[in-house]
Amino acid sequence: MILLLILLNIAHFLGDYTHLSTAEMLQAKRIGSPLFPIFLHAITHTVLFGIVLWYFTDTITRFICLGIELISHFAIDVLKGKLNVWFPSLSNPANKFHWYVFGLDQFAHQLIIILIVYLIWK
Repeated sequence: MILLLILLNIAHFLGDYTHLSTAEMLQAKRIGSPLFPIFLHAITHTVLFGIVLWYFTDTITRFICLGIELISHFAIDVLKGKLNVWFPSLSNPANKFHWYVFGLDQFAHQLIIILIVYLIWK
């Protein structure tokens, strides 16, 4: 279980903080639109998770977990971007609330990772 948590977190890191997130994806995530680059970003995460889950799950469980990852990652990133549009001061790193939103975003992604591990190991 610990190995799966570590590997999914590495996959999450690779999807968010490496060249796998293109400038177009990052810009779209910043404002919550257009949706297609955010969807591609969520697909990137889903593929990375799929590679990890291939070794830990059967086909049905993998399909369910990847569906959860795709939908939740997309929704979380769109919502975070929309918050930046609705409250422009949130996009300024000098604003302490920017970091609260960033932390909540990452916390939400972590909860999904924990949910996926739970579904696999229950």
